[in-house]
Amino acid sequence: MLLLVGAALCAVTLPATGAGEPPPPPGLGIRLLEAPTNRASDFRARVYIIDRVAPGTVFTRRFEISNGDREPMDVRLYPAAAEVKEGSFNVKDFGVAGEITQWASITPSTTRLESGGRAQATVTFRVDPKATESEYYGGVVAERPAAQSGSGVGVNLRIALRVYLSVGPGGEPASDFAVDSLRGARHATGAPVVVAQVKNTGGRALDLTGDLRLSDGPGGVSAGPFPVRLGTTLGIGQTSPVTSTLSNELAAGPWLARIQLKSGILTRSAQATISFPDGRGTSGPPVAAVETKPEDGALFPVAIGIGALLLLALLVTLFLLWRRRPRMAGDPVYTESS
Repeated sequence: MLLLVGAALCAVTLPATGAGEPPPPPGLGIRLLEAPTNRASDFRARVYIIDRVAPGTVFTRRFEISNGDREPMDVRLYPAAAEVKEGSFNVKDFGVAGEITQWASITPSTTRLESGGRAQATVTFRVDPKATESEYYGGVVAERPAAQSGSGVGVNLRIALRVYLSVGPGGEPASDFAVDSLRGARHATGAPVVVAQVKNTGGRALDLTGDLRLSDGPGGVSAGPFPVRLGTTLGIGQTSPVTSTLSNELAAGPWLARIQLKSGILTRSAQATISFPDGRGTSGPPVAAVETKPEDGALFPVAIGIGALLLLALLVTLFLLWRRRPRMAGDPVYTESS
């Protein structure tokens, strides 16, 4: 079983686990200890190894592994090849060759973790000077060898840090994506589902998160936000559906569906009017999505509110100035009642 967990050459040290911290969560754990200084605002760079380097570059990243089980475990550490396909980041088995397996080495390659113990290791990348310009995928893997269970079946456990390594001269290619369409569907259980077709139009792989909101429904009702399914990864030029499963109580529609997706510091929003079909396991037709700005629908009411406050302040100021002017013949007289 494999778990995926979530690099400029100048790196900053991420907060380390100190004395008095709670024990690690159950099982085998792994986390990055260094992040690129030029990706301070990108959360992905704090959990994955992400970088843009020139051919021939050599750099290192430190990481931590932990044992949250009650028994000690022996752990093997190694680089693995990976691919991004059909919306998923897939780390290959040990021994499958790839560029990352040829360029990366890990020290130490094995370690023993006591119960509740932690250890640090370093992965070193030596990029081939003749590497062609591209983005290469891989994993920094920690593996607990298979142990024989009472039934005689051995089960091993792997956990990995993803590697997104862009290689080439000059600066990093820009990241971008677009939501092409939205459609309503029904899960086999009958739950309504919104499916967004998303295309990676930039030069780096994307890990998408986000939410969906419904408005202008029957009777003018709104619903949401609903989270999108986590784990959708898009390689360069790839298109994949991003889904959000909604509440069974929702009416069929029509609804104005608005989805907002994010990868790192990049955010895109789009909307379309959709309806949910009646039959379980069925899907409605895709509706072309219209791109919107993330702040659309929010700044306008704020501007109205600020304008109203400024107008009120102006009217109060003018009234006070009028009260303080020299009294003229014929002016009304204001008195305070007791």
